[in-house]
Amino acid sequence: MNEHLVFYDDECPVCHKGVQHVIEIDKNHHIKFAPLNGETAAKILTGPLAHYARANSLILIENYESTDRQFWIRSRALMRIYWLVGNGWGLFGWLSFLPGWFGDLFYKELARHRHQFKLKMTQHADASDRFLP
Repeated sequence: MNEHLVFYDDECPVCHKGVQHVIEIDKNHHIKFAPLNGETAAKILTGPLAHYARANSLILIENYESTDRQFWIRSRALMRIYWLVGNGWGLFGWLSFLPGWFGDLFYKELARHRHQFKLKMTQHADASDRFLP
């Protein structure tokens, strides 16, 4: 079964809420998570892929354990996650097929202020097997 990996900002309250949302809707548990500043990111996002880490954004690696993996970033990553989850969420996922600049207009503005939101950051203890270091 294909598994996908989402890198996220571990210090961001909005990102934590987003991860919790994906955990809730991903009933088949195909999506794993790792912090952008963690060991997994340091191993994968190097060399020619280092520009993804420097983007400091949500990153999705579709089929991350295969040689046929695809990288998605910012709003396209978010919409692609919905596409992969399916179960009705795929309706939002079709937006991943639009040009990236379209969704990134809103995404970049939200990302710029993401640390200012006063949201409670949860520890996802019930899904610890879905997190990589």
